Amino acid sequence: MLIITSPHNPTIKLIRSLAEKKHRQEAGLFVAEGEKVLARAKAEGWEPEYLLSTVPAEPWGKAALMRVEEKMMASVSAQNNPPRQIGVFRQRWTETVTPEGTWAALEDMRDPGNLGTIIRTADAAGAKGVILAGQSCDPYAPDCVRATMGSIFGVPLVRMEQKAFLDLIRQWPGESVGTHLKATESYRRPYKAPTLLVMGSEGRGLTAEASEACSTLVRIPMKGGAESLNVAIATGLMLFEAQGL
Repeated sequence: MLIITSPHNPTIKLIRSLAEKKHRQEAGLFVAEGEKVLARAKAEGWEPEYLLSTVPAEPWGKAALMRVEEKMMASVSAQNNPPRQIGVFRQRWTETVTPEGTWAALEDMRDPGNLGTIIRTADAAGAKGVILAGQSCDPYAPDCVRATMGSIFGVPLVRMEQKAFLDLIRQWPGESVGTHLKATESYRRPYKAPTLLVMGSEGRGLTAEASEACSTLVRIPMKGGAESLNVAIATGLMLFEAQGL
């Protein structure tokens, strides 16, 4: 195990740089923090490029294993209470969408915390994957990875341009279901498999083009005075309903 003491170490500088989207895209890497999260990564067959630890650690694949002091760990961690271990992993993207089971398709999702919560919920509901369309935020951003609580390693992620996204909705062989405030049908209903759940952005909801492309539009009834639900909550309700849970 290599012992790192200098804050100017190239690997330490690389890990710090991954807090910024530009550097994550250039390197194709991301950071995951905490022993429970890393245990999920190992269970799903991921191997880190680098593993930092403040405690003795076993070798993990071909990862560069480095021992650091708690002060050094705090300098690279995005958390207020730094973990004992941090892993740096290569990003993974699924190239194609297999039309089976239930997929969550997200249009212009901007908030990494919401996205992370949706990925975690998709994992819990047994969804096949999450599709990110249009100007969606980076799922490998620190806030998003942290919100997934390890589910980032268990849920296939697909990214696509808006045109391909609209084509996917129109050509979906089962039922493509969008949520819309003006829909008349309740989300509490049977869903035809395979199911594509189409969710809009936090501010404006689904675009008109995406709404028109869906085979069905539903609404989530609300009794109180709130105008709408948080998109992560709405997606969670839709996922569990579509899965019959």
